[in-house]
Amino acid sequence: MAPMKRWAVRAAAGAGALVVLAGGAFWFGGGYDRWSTDRTLTSACDGVLPADGIRAALGDRRLKAFDDRREGGLDDPATSLRVTCGISREHGENTGEDVGEGSVTVTVNGVPTLDREDRRYESLYPDVRAGSLPPAPLGQGWTGVFATSGSGTDAEATTAVLLDCVPGRGDLLVTVVVDVGKNPGDMPIDNPGRRTAFARIATETAANASRRWNCDAELGETLRTAPLPVNEDEHVAPADAEGTCAGIAARGKTVTRAWESEGGTAPYETCVLGDTRGDTSHVATAYYGPYAEGALHDYGERSGDPGPMETGQRSGVLRNGTYWTTADCPTDASPAFFTFAAHRDEAGSTKADRTYALAALKTFAGRSAEAHGCAAPTEPSDSSDSSDSSGKEPS
Repeated sequence: MAPMKRWAVRAAAGAGALVVLAGGAFWFGGGYDRWSTDRTLTSACDGVLPADGIRAALGDRRLKAFDDRREGGLDDPATSLRVTCGISREHGENTGEDVGEGSVTVTVNGVPTLDREDRRYESLYPDVRAGSLPPAPLGQGWTGVFATSGSGTDAEATTAVLLDCVPGRGDLLVTVVVDVGKNPGDMPIDNPGRRTAFARIATETAANASRRWNCDAELGETLRTAPLPVNEDEHVAPADAEGTCAGIAARGKTVTRAWESEGGTAPYETCVLGDTRGDTSHVATAYYGPYAEGALHDYGERSGDPGPMETGQRSGVLRNGTYWTTADCPTDASPAFFTFAAHRDEAGSTKADRTYALAALKTFAGRSAEAHGCAAPTEPSDSSDSSDSSGKEPS
C-alpha cells in the first residue's frame, strides 16, 4: 500500500503544480487583466459602454472604473437621469510596465433637467468645447458635435450626441471624452481611423442608452468617418466664410480672420473671429436644446444673478458685456440662445463697437436659427429693456 500512497501523493502534487502553472499562465499571460476589464466594462455606466471600442482606444491591458454613479430616470417625474462613469488604464502590476495615461469619461443626461434647484451651483450638462476653435457637426444622421483640444500632439476628443426620444420621454444627451495623452509621433487625432474610433464610442454608447432607458430614438448611421474640427491655420477672410461665420462682416484690423465649422443643425455652434495677428477678437455661439438650457442656467441661476430672460427680455447685454438674443424653436423646451462676446474689456467699447456687435449677432443668429427651423431671433439690443419677442426693434 505504501508505494500506492506515494504514487497518489506524487500525482496530487503534480496536479497541484499544473493548476499553479495554469493559474500563473492565466495571470501573467494577461488572462486576469482581460477578465477584470470585461467585468468593469460590463458593469460601468449601467452597462451601456461599447467594450470593443473602449479597448481599441485604451489598449488591452487591465482597465479600471472610476466615478461610476447613477441617479434618476427618463420616467422619473422629479429627478432627471444622470449616469456618469470613467474608464482608465491601470499600470501593469505584474510587469512594472508604465502603460501611460488614458481614459474614457462618459456622461448620460436626461433632457431637460428637472431637479434644477439641486444643481444650482453646477453646470447642468458637460462642456462640449474641448479647445478654443469651433467643433464640427457630427453628421451622418446624428445630432451632435465632435471637438478636439486643438493641439496636434494631444490625443483628446469630445463627442456629444443628442437623441430625440419618443414623445413623453424627454431627450438623451450622451457626452464622451476620450483622452489617451500625448503622442507626438502618431498625432492620432489627425488620423481618420483613430478619430472615427473615438467618435464611435459616443454613438454606440448613445444607441445602447436609447435601448436601455426606452428612449427609442431614431439613430444615425454607423460612422464612416469623424469630422476634423478646424485648426489654427484654417482661417478664411470673413467675406469668404460659408459656414457658421457666413455673412459676418470684417472690421478694420480687428476682424480680418474667421474660423468656422460647417453650417447645419448641430446643437452647439461657434464662429471665432480674429485680428490681423491671429488673436481671437470675438466669439459668436449658438446654443440649442440642452446647451441653451445649460447656458441660461450658467448665466443666471448658477451665477446668482437674475437670468437673462427672467424679466421677460428676449435680447440684451449680460453683465460681462456679452450681447445675446433668443429664438423659439418648435421641438425644444428652451428657446435657442445666441451670444456674441468680445475678447477684451467692453467697459471701454465705443458706439461703433456696439453697432458692429449687434449687426454681427443678428447675422449669426438669423442664419443659425433658419438652418434649425426656428423662428426669427429677437432683434439684438444693447438695452436692458428689450422684452419684445417679435423679432423687431423694441419701440
